[in-house]
Amino acid sequence: MVCVEVTLDGSPFRRVGIKDASLITPTVHGFVDDEAPARLELSGVCDLGGERAAHVYWGPDDVALNDGTVVTFRLAMCEFPSPPDQVVPTDSPAYIEEQREFAALRKSVLPYINPSRRAFPELAFYCRINQGLVTVARLNPGEDHILCSMFWGKWHPDRLDVSVSTFGDDTAKTEWLRKDLAVGDELEIRVAA
Repeated sequence: MVCVEVTLDGSPFRRVGIKDASLITPTVHGFVDDEAPARLELSGVCDLGGERAAHVYWGPDDVALNDGTVVTFRLAMCEFPSPPDQVVPTDSPAYIEEQREFAALRKSVLPYINPSRRAFPELAFYCRINQGLVTVARLNPGEDHILCSMFWGKWHPDRLDVSVSTFGDDTAKTEWLRKDLAVGDELEIRVAA
């Protein structure tokens, strides 16, 4: 089965994959006003049969990544992926209530008009593919977030789509990297703060 092998500072962390996976979506994101420069989230979606699906989560909700932390992702075939910590069917009462609360929260959110505290003003992601540096994503004026999102879908099982961008609350946005990785390719993100 396809999985995304994840290492933290060279040590194996998770093999993200599950039987009947439809999506695998690891992300690394950073915000200038967070307690840690960046965070890692490992999630996906699996088919449960019929029209049913479930959200799948590996590890804690997010893992804090400090200055100098290196996270590596490799699309691979594996027999024994890491068991997920949570499998939440999309038709479960808990999931339906969570979505209702999220919709209500979105309606009540006021625009944030104060600039973010800049605990990590030099936040950057050094991005390597197969050990070659491809970009250094840095915050431009008006930007306060960095996002590396990955998307594997059962419709194209031989590739992992990678996107790295920076953005802010207004219209500021910079796309630093958009690339498809093949089975065996490796993406490395080094957090710099």
